[in-house]
Amino acid sequence: MKIASFMGSFQTDLELTKKELKRIMKLYNIPFVFIGGVARNKYASPRMTSDIDILVSTKDKNKLKKIPIGYLKCLSKDSLKKFKLHEPKAEIEIIFSGEKAGNNLGIEYPEPKTIDSGDNVMTLESLIKFKLCSGIYGKRYKDFGDVQDLIKERKLKKNFANRFRNDLKIKYEELWEETINNKNFEQI
Repeated sequence: MKIASFMGSFQTDLELTKKELKRIMKLYNIPFVFIGGVARNKYASPRMTSDIDILVSTKDKNKLKKIPIGYLKCLSKDSLKKFKLHEPKAEIEIIFSGEKAGNNLGIEYPEPKTIDSGDNVMTLESLIKFKLCSGIYGKRYKDFGDVQDLIKERKLKKNFANRFRNDLKIKYEELWEETINNKNFEQI
């Protein structure tokens, strides 16, 4: 199978998964936003993701318990962190508001509605902040690559992170410099 057709199939499956998850969450009145790889794919060229990460309000945790196993099967018992969507098949990881990205030094995830770009996907600014935190404090270095992809593809300015917390601003500027100094990057 060619890579282009494989990615096309992946994108189709991902869209079906997003649509079904939106339907289920609406049915059970659970506001949420897509974060992680799904959000990244909204703002930059698609890349594969092994699971679907979503942000749900801590106050809606009990609502998750009421979703029938025919829709979502909980794989993590009482923590309600990992689920399996039955059709289409997908693994769902839930982050709850109040948790911190990376570790205790990271920033706290807010209520989903406060960072919703309007289509159940977190805003670009929030995505970059949380990717930076995951990279710095969670040692998830691939998130730095995602930030560089976003800088390049969205033609973000160096001052994009001016309102970020200082540690995140410094890391963003460092990644921005690395990105624009790459000969394949066209500066505007």
